[in-house]
Amino acid sequence: MKIITVFLLFYSAISWAQVVVPPPFTTENKPLLPSSDTVYKRLKELDDASVQAKMVSLGRSAGGLPIAALLFSNSPAFLAKPLAEPNKVTVMLLGSQHGNEPAGAEALQQLATELATGQHADLLARLNLVLVVLANPDGRDLRSRYNANQDNTNIDYVALQASETQLLVDALQHFDPDVVYDAHESGIWKRILTKEQGWMTDVEAQFDMGNNPNIDARLRHYTEQYLLPELIKRVSEAGLPASRYRGEITQLGQTVARGGLGITNLRNYAALQGRVSILVENRLDNKEGRYATPRNIGERIRKQHLSMLTMLQLVADEAEPLLAVSRAAREQWHSDENGEQILAMGVSFGINPALPEVEIPLVRLADGHQELHRFANHDAIISQYKVSLPAAYAITRERERMASWLRLHHIDFITLAAPRTVLAEQLLVTDLTAQPKSRPGVREKVQAQVQVTPAHVSLQPGDLLVPMTQPLAPLAALMLDLRSANALYQEAAWPWLVLGEFPVFPVREPVAR
Repeated sequence: MKIITVFLLFYSAISWAQVVVPPPFTTENKPLLPSSDTVYKRLKELDDASVQAKMVSLGRSAGGLPIAALLFSNSPAFLAKPLAEPNKVTVMLLGSQHGNEPAGAEALQQLATELATGQHADLLARLNLVLVVLANPDGRDLRSRYNANQDNTNIDYVALQASETQLLVDALQHFDPDVVYDAHESGIWKRILTKEQGWMTDVEAQFDMGNNPNIDARLRHYTEQYLLPELIKRVSEAGLPASRYRGEITQLGQTVARGGLGITNLRNYAALQGRVSILVENRLDNKEGRYATPRNIGERIRKQHLSMLTMLQLVADEAEPLLAVSRAAREQWHSDENGEQILAMGVSFGINPALPEVEIPLVRLADGHQELHRFANHDAIISQYKVSLPAAYAITRERERMASWLRLHHIDFITLAAPRTVLAEQLLVTDLTAQPKSRPGVREKVQAQVQVTPAHVSLQPGDLLVPMTQPLAPLAALMLDLRSANALYQEAAWPWLVLGEFPVFPVREPVAR
């Protein structure tokens, strides 16, 4: 049946493209995008159409809508059981984590249609693809940034409160991608910059990769020094001006940096697992402009499609070194080139002494005039409060709840069946300081002053030990250690930061089950 359907789909590809790209519209400047249900059914049709496709259910959204991945591979073994293959890169692409940024999902539908009709065979010879076309179907149908529970799923990768982020973390574990590509759009109209100051941003494609300084040193060097500049170069040469992501420019006179350093976002969360993690922010045009399609959706889809295809070609060309670096990082984490395992608990942006200012083009709202504006450049990444990776972390509070949270992250732990005395570092919170909202790059709301005291500590039955010999050790440590800017306790649902002895602390001796 799949073979028959693929011929029908091939001969109807032009009419299909007219439905999916660009989306159907009813009134000017009010695009009527296909509903999440329509998209889901179309993906199922593509699955039926191609012997190189397989649709896999990931779960349901907060609003009860299905979320699926559409796999493409020329390897029947991968489609049957999606395990890493020695010489092929597994790439996971996500669209529309923010439901009001639809062009990524539309471009992924176009890519899926092309793959199902036999295009890009050269890519499938070197890549296995996992397409999560609609990562937030609630937001799609609600035309909202959020899911049905008003969660911003894009910054939920520590707390994992939203079902969407939970199932995407499960997907990372299940498919074990070497590369994660997260497609977003960035609006050029800003409340202060545009409405009050009369300027709009003027970007077409901005890219960033995992930039938290705790990412494996080999992976961080490869992506920062080679892969990111090469991707920007190739996209620009393909006719779409591209640059590094500078974060959101919301007003004149602000500082600029890069994408956030925190692990609450997918980019750094996945990179700390040892994956090449790529963010694209393509242009989201002004609502009030005049375009051939409402809000220029046709062009926005074209730019997203060009960006992701260029990325896939680069990844295919880089398969051998990329696989070596990414898989080595997932097997054994190193914080530097000497093989050390040192964590930077404090991370932030600061002024770049080598390039203290940068010029960024803005467009005047009144007449479309483009002009370069100077901004203080705070893209230097500062690492502070460095500590050695301990043997384990002990957890002595809300143990069942913590156990459930650890399982959501696929972090291994031991539940003690009998008392045990361990050599540990007791952490005493002596002061708490609220952090300014203006600190770029981090979501640290409260900073704790901590006194560290080596001691033998008696653990009780039911207490948890989280060994740091596992692949997810650096990620686990940064979420569990209260000194970390990325700690779980910065999240509203986990208000544990109070003065006194802290119930989660490092263990300095090897942990046996």
